[in-house]
Amino acid sequence: MRIGIIAPSYYPVEGGNAVTVRRIERYLRTLSCEVQVFSVDQLPPEEIREGLKRFRPQLLHAFHGYHCGRMACALAEDLQLPYLVTLTGTDVYLALSDQRSHAVHRALRGAARVVAFDQCVKRRLAGHLPSLEERTVVIPQGVELPAEAETAPAVADTVTFLLPAGIRPVKDVLFPLHPFRELHAAHPQARLFLVGPVLDAAYAAEVMEALDGHPCAKYLGAVEHHAMDALYRSADVVLNTSLMEGGMANSVLEALAHAKPLLAADIEGNRSLVKEGVTGLLYRDVEQFKSQAKRLVSDASLRLRLGKNGRVLVQEKYPPEKEAEAYLELYLSILS
Repeated sequence: MRIGIIAPSYYPVEGGNAVTVRRIERYLRTLSCEVQVFSVDQLPPEEIREGLKRFRPQLLHAFHGYHCGRMACALAEDLQLPYLVTLTGTDVYLALSDQRSHAVHRALRGAARVVAFDQCVKRRLAGHLPSLEERTVVIPQGVELPAEAETAPAVADTVTFLLPAGIRPVKDVLFPLHPFRELHAAHPQARLFLVGPVLDAAYAAEVMEALDGHPCAKYLGAVEHHAMDALYRSADVVLNTSLMEGGMANSVLEALAHAKPLLAADIEGNRSLVKEGVTGLLYRDVEQFKSQAKRLVSDASLRLRLGKNGRVLVQEKYPPEKEAEAYLELYLSILS
């Protein structure tokens, strides 16, 4: 089977969409699929069209309803191909209801299937477009397990909080800086590291300025995905401060795979993976963030228990092989 993937980003970008596409591509190949990825941030529409004509896929798979769904809709009509759209976050939480809504609605209505990472995303889509509910399929993200999970802190006299996120407003990486200063004053062993690519220059400038006043916090820059393994292993706690997530963030899955406890914003996308007191802790405001962070700094046994539970969860429920098999089954059902 030949699959043409239309992605918001691919190599060398290290954002969540690129990580998702590369993983699915890799595991589809193990199922004897021929896959070619066309990235809209690198190729103009005409080059994508000509590349697809040469590749001759049997169907198109777009990631993100706005960034790629619109193009898949137009190309599918031109090339007489079916297409499906995987919702990845801001398309369903923002673009469905702002000035982009008409284009997104058209792209999703034309799709043979729409994929959501979690039931919460499917329900939200149904609230906007009830007619799509029957065509919407839930396929959870997968995650690769590292060879062995690191459960002990790398340095005994520090507790490291790692925040992996692209630097843009929706990730709200400014949020933890002020409460973390207070946490560090009470617990000098606490450290905060931000890591991820700059995706919004103006917001990144705010973040860098704010970091100047926080000696306990540091921005590590953009790191290639394969190098994130070392950062997860050296962390004691992984943060997710996003205002919204598309059902399940790669960074959250990867933290769980590395047996690291989560301290995460109490939003739909995080609640799909972070169970309070089981795989991590959730917060709704600054005060709750501070109290939960203090618990994690003070209680190594709590960190260890949450981390072990998280690794078991992803090992049992979110293997990448299962994710790829679900997509292949969906492709076959569309073509039949």
